[in-house]
Amino acid sequence: MLDASTTVNPFPSPELLSLLGRELALSRSYPEPWAAECREAISARHLLSPDRIVAGPGATFLLYHLLGTASFRRLLLPEPVFSEYGRAAEAVGLPVLRIPPGLDLRLSGGLPLRWGIDLDRAGGLIRPGDLLVLVNPVNPTGQEFSASRLLDLSRRIGAAGGALLADESFQDFLDNRSSVLSRAGEEGLIVLRSLTKITGLPGIRAGFLAGPPEIAGRMRAALGPWSAGHLEQAVIRWAMGRRKASEFGWSDRVRDRLRAGLEALGVATLHGEGPMILAAPGFGADEGRSFRLRLGEKGVRIRLAEGFGPPEGARLVRVGFEAFSDADRFLELWRSTFSGASGRFPA
Repeated sequence: MLDASTTVNPFPSPELLSLLGRELALSRSYPEPWAAECREAISARHLLSPDRIVAGPGATFLLYHLLGTASFRRLLLPEPVFSEYGRAAEAVGLPVLRIPPGLDLRLSGGLPLRWGIDLDRAGGLIRPGDLLVLVNPVNPTGQEFSASRLLDLSRRIGAAGGALLADESFQDFLDNRSSVLSRAGEEGLIVLRSLTKITGLPGIRAGFLAGPPEIAGRMRAALGPWSAGHLEQAVIRWAMGRRKASEFGWSDRVRDRLRAGLEALGVATLHGEGPMILAAPGFGADEGRSFRLRLGEKGVRIRLAEGFGPPEGARLVRVGFEAFSDADRFLELWRSTFSGASGRFPA
């Protein structure tokens, strides 16, 4: 199966894999209970006080614990957005305000796609006790916000009595150029980071959160000891020694090559950032679901952009992961599946 449905690095570092093999032998003993060495490594890499940091088994795990331990009154979700935010809020009974896209993004060929997040609009809806979530760059569009814009937004949200959660799960792919991590904890700013995507090892759940010391302290207490095992802690420490996406084995060139191949087939795409391509083949929702099934029968797994919020998501395809590592095969199977479909699909 060629899995193009997820957004992780398809080129895990041989150095990291070798390290994990050695670390596995240590799993007969308990790991460091509070992941203190990980927090120190994160602190040194991103110039943060350790009391602002929580290390744990993946960003999603930390998200659920954040909403379960902090006292927010409402979660604001500008769409498109990762579906686990809504599920985590539902699990703890936190009301959710979903904010539909408010800006046009431009597909190749200049076609508009109203999937852009309007920061000013989202920030203007803040009430005291609200938590506003922004993924930077956005999944699945690749829309990127500058650090200066996010810090300005965080200040305005803080002044209104709310807080901003910046999900930077894809910042390592951008060499952290628009990261606000070093300012986490100021004005109530919270930053969430995943390390499973850039390392290409989603089966090892590693990530961290940084924010105000009182929130981080409550989370660490709620997580308890040994929440991160030997392998998770090894991944965190290793990753903190890397500063460029190329040191993780990632290059934007593989994404851009695949995107050019799709456009050569007549498929419009967004030129966003991160390890993903959002493609608009021009079919309806039912055709999109049928196309996904036909590709699956040929051994290719894709993800339609359903579940990110906007209703037309089944008409769009998010491409990533193994499609980058075997672009020729992916493009050929895409082309041959199109050729067997209705006349609305490009040949």
